[in-house]
Amino acid sequence: MNPCVLILSYGKLSAMEMVENILTEMKQPKLITPITYEAEVINHYKCDIRTKYYTTSIYLIPFDGKIDRVPTELKNIIEALIIYFDPFDRTFINSLSAINDFLMSNKIELGFLITTALSDKPNELTFEELKENANVVFDIITLKEDGEEDSEEPEKYSEIVEGLENFVWSNIKTKASSSSNRKQSNSAEQLENELNDFEKLLITAQNLRSDTHLTREELLNKAEELAEVMSAILNDNDSD
Repeated sequence: MNPCVLILSYGKLSAMEMVENILTEMKQPKLITPITYEAEVINHYKCDIRTKYYTTSIYLIPFDGKIDRVPTELKNIIEALIIYFDPFDRTFINSLSAINDFLMSNKIELGFLITTALSDKPNELTFEELKENANVVFDIITLKEDGEEDSEEPEKYSEIVEGLENFVWSNIKTKASSSSNRKQSNSAEQLENELNDFEKLLITAQNLRSDTHLTREELLNKAEELAEVMSAILNDNDSD
């Protein structure tokens, strides 16, 4: 079973809309696999991730209920969490305690809280409030509005797509070296060394998940260091 990204909505943007938008931005078809958990049929949308160094497939799961209604069987394969919230719904702060508990109890290491632009208007949730109440795993992302032509990144979900592509999923498969993918200036030995280094990094990251001797703070610090190295390696693909 592929690892899953659970997608919830606490506002006007539905979970299904988020799935469609992410797949559209990644230029992928909407391939549906219905799976039954505890007599509830839940649609899974396949998402293929291919980088210079590895390939993997995950499932995006739009879930109509709230966090406390997620079937127990489904929790075991969730590796990331994406939640939309309305910035003017101040009751969302009260939901973060249960969301944090869900993330911690299921050892989820990738999370996004997404909303429309935070404008510091009266009664609107602030970035500081969200950071104070949300688990540190969560990145807080504001979706770009239509017509924001001055934005350097016009894609609304670019940060989420980048996060999905840079995360170390449990089912990652490293690519074998291939002469068709090499630049003439790169020797076979050099490319093989790069792939070996990358594979070692993946093994280190996956072992980090199961290290029960680390405190939460130590785990997050090491995960952040690995994410920076991973991002640097993957971004090298853009310059090739």
